[in-house]
Amino acid sequence: MEIWSGHKPSIRHCRTFGSIAYVYVPIVNRNKLQPKAKIGILVGYAVNRRGYRVWLPEERKVVESIHVKIDETKNGVKTLFGKVKHYDYAIYQLDQNLNNDSDCRAQDEKSSSPKKPSSLDISTWIRLEKPRKKSKKIDVYYYPPNKERLRSINDVKIYCERDKLMFDPNQFNFKPTITNTRLEEKSECDNETSSDTVDEASLVNDIFQHEIYMTEIPKTFKETQISPDKEKWDEAMSEEIKLMQNRKVWDLVEPKSNMKVLGCRWVYNIKHDEKNVKKYKSRLVAQGFKRRPGVDFTDVFAPLVNFDIIKFLFVLLVCILR
Repeated sequence: MEIWSGHKPSIRHCRTFGSIAYVYVPIVNRNKLQPKAKIGILVGYAVNRRGYRVWLPEERKVVESIHVKIDETKNGVKTLFGKVKHYDYAIYQLDQNLNNDSDCRAQDEKSSSPKKPSSLDISTWIRLEKPRKKSKKIDVYYYPPNKERLRSINDVKIYCERDKLMFDPNQFNFKPTITNTRLEEKSECDNETSSDTVDEASLVNDIFQHEIYMTEIPKTFKETQISPDKEKWDEAMSEEIKLMQNRKVWDLVEPKSNMKVLGCRWVYNIKHDEKNVKKYKSRLVAQGFKRRPGVDFTDVFAPLVNFDIIKFLFVLLVCILR
């Protein structure tokens, strides 16, 4: 396929047959007390559409669906039915006359003897802590020299056994050392599928995102004053104050005795432009949540732009200037 089309085919959809699979049940087919998914065993891929074929033991049938969550770390038969039955096979002894050549026997023993695994150089590996967008959980990944993403200690063990490397679990730490405090907007894609093999661009992006999260963003004004980037935060706050003064956002007046004065707070963030240059952003926002509707205010006004009126004003201006 790669030779014919010139593009490397994607294998992101490939999963291990026999793994535990959870098939999503639509809301119209269940009530609030019924489970959201049915447990089964992955047996293949859908024939006439995108999706997977899953065998449901409780219903004794095979279904096809694209809304499937697969757990490749668990064997379906062993999980649902207990231990896998093992069969003993008869062993037959060959005639010793068939193997009289001592040289051949020594060569066979040498070839059958397992090779000693080579040592693992952990300094050539990359460890990244990547916070999730939808939760405060932080994923820890290890990238060996071939840029394969390893998510757990079990993945590392399988990788070492496959490449015949010495496996030492004490060399790997999958516990995050940072806390995810940034609140991200909801992602457009509800179910993201990640690949075990990443290209160079994806690896560079992970490293870049990791560097952003490692930079501590202050939450309060006091934290900016003890931050190593204090001067940059002060400059960002000064720009915000000047911008509000130029736009005449507020007027300084004496509050009346029966008026409730709202507080304000600073919101800080670090952004990057097209050239990956850090920009320190500060926003001064009012604590409007302290106002109670019907008590402190009765109406809410939201400024909206009506483009039809703007077009009409431009046409009117042209007619007047003629």
